[in-house]
Amino acid sequence: MATDTILTISMITNESLMVLENELTFAAKVLRTYDSSFGVEGAKIGDTLNVRRPPRFVGTTGPNLSIEDYNQTSVPVVVGDTTKYGAQFHVDVSFTTKDLKLSLGAFSDNVIKPAVAAVANKVDYDGLDMAKNSVGNIVGTAGVKPTSLLTYLTAGAYLDAEAAPRDGSRACVIEPFTSASIVDSLKGLFVPPSVIGDQFRKGMMGRDSGGMDWMMDQNVRLQNSGYWSASSASTLTADTTSIGISSGWAQTTTFTLTAGATVTLKKGDIISIANVLPVNPQSRQVYSQTPRQFVVQSDLTITGASTGSLTVAPAIITGGQFQNVSITSTSATATVTPFSIGVSSTAVQCVRNMLFHKLAFTCAMADLPLPGGVDFAGRASSDEAGMSIRVVRQYTINNDQIPTRFDVLYGWAPLYQELACQIAG
Repeated sequence: MATDTILTISMITNESLMVLENELTFAAKVLRTYDSSFGVEGAKIGDTLNVRRPPRFVGTTGPNLSIEDYNQTSVPVVVGDTTKYGAQFHVDVSFTTKDLKLSLGAFSDNVIKPAVAAVANKVDYDGLDMAKNSVGNIVGTAGVKPTSLLTYLTAGAYLDAEAAPRDGSRACVIEPFTSASIVDSLKGLFVPPSVIGDQFRKGMMGRDSGGMDWMMDQNVRLQNSGYWSASSASTLTADTTSIGISSGWAQTTTFTLTAGATVTLKKGDIISIANVLPVNPQSRQVYSQTPRQFVVQSDLTITGASTGSLTVAPAIITGGQFQNVSITSTSATATVTPFSIGVSSTAVQCVRNMLFHKLAFTCAMADLPLPGGVDFAGRASSDEAGMSIRVVRQYTINNDQIPTRFDVLYGWAPLYQELACQIAG
């Protein structure tokens, strides 16, 4: 006589973790960090995990010893904070005792995959929102689909200039309509038949095309820009005689912005400042005469011909181990140029596709505690995958239902956002 197999909590949680890993798109290509100490009684570390950044050194010439300070910097990743690209996110479902007698494959298809897909979607959504608001480098034209391979190669050149390794860890995440357009526009190029076949079968760019892995993600973010209130753009200026820091490291810089007319800048807008040029982080030499771009960190409206305090990322660092700019000519009225903003209170919409190296961003996941007094509670985690998911189930006798929730606790942060470049569309 056949013996019924009842699914166990271990089977369900482990399958949930596997589904989560397979469903992630953007998060699958970044540095993932898992820390079980979040959920350990007597050893809890609060809600912040500090992810260390590798140090950088300047070096010296000649025979004499010149000891440099060892400056170990870190980026705080706040898990569960919705204001800082994190959350305790969960999907709650209910099924019957009959469902538990299904095979694991059937139960996964009917219950786990739809539930965990929603979890993965939320994690990716917040990650791409964080990336849009952290990366200053951008190529392309707002409102125009980037269909030329040159646009993507130019984005890759930014990563090269910023010392991003060519180690197979670069990925390009694009929204669905851009994905369709780029596959069509590049179908006639001379590429290996296997790659063409893969594009034809899947309708997507494949792995290792143009020096990057290509992925389509519906969560690629849309930026609604700021705008000039007047019918024509006026002027924006900044004082570069005392801007930024000359040594050390910081995440952001705040400076005074002077406007010639009423202007609104939105979080995620991108600006550049005249004569503030980008430098290679290893050689500290200017690599482009085009000013470095910075991304606005919070909304700002300057009314009339007046001033306002603007915070941007990355920080403006003019010297030392973490130098990222060279100010070639200082001015009390250096011109500030927005990448693309509207006029007459009408925003410009811009899709923000993203090319990045794995080390540009990090996603941290942590264990949630297992509650008592329930039918069962289980947790599956993986140091290698950098993930943790909790499944809790409780039986309700009045309707023979089993409410079940799938939870993750996570946070996002830019690690080296200069190793990424946005591609406008």
